[in-house]
Amino acid sequence: MKAEMQNCEAAALVLRVRQGEQAAFSALLNMYEPLIAKRVGVFAAGLSHEDAEDLRQVALVAFYRAACGFDMAQSEVEFGLYAKICMDNAMVSHLRVLRRHEQTLPLLDSIGDAAAEDPAGRVMDEEATALLLSRIRGVLSPYEYRVWTLYVAGHRTGEIARLLQKPPHSVENAVYRIRQKLRAALGDLR
Repeated sequence: MKAEMQNCEAAALVLRVRQGEQAAFSALLNMYEPLIAKRVGVFAAGLSHEDAEDLRQVALVAFYRAACGFDMAQSEVEFGLYAKICMDNAMVSHLRVLRRHEQTLPLLDSIGDAAAEDPAGRVMDEEATALLLSRIRGVLSPYEYRVWTLYVAGHRTGEIARLLQKPPHSVENAVYRIRQKLRAALGDLR
């Protein structure tokens, strides 16, 4: 009962956020602060204070984007789960960039500071990522896409089945289909 009330309240706040109400976003943020703090804590383990703060900012931006992009018409995934997935994906991406940066720092130091900043390369990477995600979304069914987003976020098939309230066998079959479809659709990108 309490979860249903929270879902209804979250849906109302999401609608108001989309209308540009700053107070609605503050209320939504306050409602989901424990989730945000928990997710950031999971990903920030072992990071410096500055990197952990950067990660929190990434999570907050992803949370705002989740509020703006949540599909209110569907009823299979609640806003909290959707926001969690969005934040997790954004933090994973940020950590990958951070690790890549740490690995290339010695090389960049030897090349010089001028080569360290490559805005054109960054834009090209972002465009390639957006194209890839668009292509993946176009190949997968809505159910397979939800399974895929949870799977790449690091959830096991049993967890995904529980989160989506589906039988584990259904999720395992979806993962198999996803692999087949992505191999066929993305094979030419290798």
